[in-house]
Amino acid sequence: MTEKPTSDRILDAAERLFAEHGGEDGVSMRELAAAADVKLSLLSYHFGGKAGLYRAVFARRANQLAEARSDALAQAIRRPEFGIRDLAEAFVRPSVAMRYSGNQQGAAFALLTAFEAIDPREARRGILAEHYDPTAQRFIAALSQLYPGAPRQSIADAYLFMVGALVMTLASGSRFARLGAHDSSKQPSPDTESLTLHLIDFCTGGVDRVLSAHKPTAG
Repeated sequence: MTEKPTSDRILDAAERLFAEHGGEDGVSMRELAAAADVKLSLLSYHFGGKAGLYRAVFARRANQLAEARSDALAQAIRRPEFGIRDLAEAFVRPSVAMRYSGNQQGAAFALLTAFEAIDPREARRGILAEHYDPTAQRFIAALSQLYPGAPRQSIADAYLFMVGALVMTLASGSRFARLGAHDSSKQPSPDTESLTLHLIDFCTGGVDRVLSAHKPTAG
């Protein structure tokens, strides 16, 4: 089996550790080098420092998630009866699938994205603006088509409420099972499909409640 290139091993380790420790500040360069089994100097050589490494983690995988959402939305819009539930599913399902897929790296990245979304410094870093805002604009445009009378601000609010529900789902992990289980000592893994459907229903109802007042009435 061919060993991964050094830069990929560093990115894999950084993705896991940043996720495990809540973001960029939770882990040191020495810890990152040890996890990747490389010399500390190689982190700076490949990425210029911890901030550069943090950004590189997103640059490697963020477009994959953004494209999955965009593709799901494009398919949903082509349905004759396209509605808010179709949009919510296109938004929710790719992220939840990545988080609970069983793939360690994908799960770590989904969790790290959730942490970045709630970090007060995200605007300064510009990672979400670069990698996720273009997709967000597509969803906002689709919401505008579904609710043509809704003000832009109300539509943006509704979109961000969906983001908030999704972020909490990604970050909570086993807490869903722990709080819902009769025997909390067992702490089973979450039922991913059930969790996904509940979140889709929640987002569908919430967004529709916020925006339906602006829908034109028939006749």
